[in-house]
Amino acid sequence: MAERILQYHLPDKTISSAGIGALEGKGIDENAQDLLRQSGYTADNHCARQVSVKMLNDADLVLVMEKRHQAALMSRYPSSSGKVMLLGSWLDQEIHDPYCKSYEVFKHVFERVERCCFSWVPMLNDQ
Repeated sequence: MAERILQYHLPDKTISSAGIGALEGKGIDENAQDLLRQSGYTADNHCARQVSVKMLNDADLVLVMEKRHQAALMSRYPSSSGKVMLLGSWLDQEIHDPYCKSYEVFKHVFERVERCCFSWVPMLNDQ
C-alpha cells in the first residue's frame, strides 16, 4: 500500500516495494486493493518479491514498517544500515502487517500507512 501511495504523490521518484518474507509472485491482497482504489490509488499489476542486495544497493532510502524489519535488514545488509528507516519515523509509529486479518484491520492499517506516507512526501519532494 505504501508503494502505491508514495508513487502517486511522488511521480518523479522511483518507488518500489519488496519484502523480507514476501510470498513471491503473489498479487496484492483484495482488502488492500479495495482500500487503495477507494482512495484514488492504483492497485494494478502488483507482484510480491523478496528484497535483494541489488535493490538495497540501488536505493537511496529504504522504508520499513516495523522495527524488527529494520533490525533484520541492518543485520543482514550492514552496508545499507544508514538508509533503512521506519515509514512511521516522523509519527513515531510502527505498522504491523494486516495479512490474513479482517477488512477493518486493513482499513486501520491503510489509514496509518497513508498518514505515514504523507509525512514523508514533503521531505522526499525536496530531494
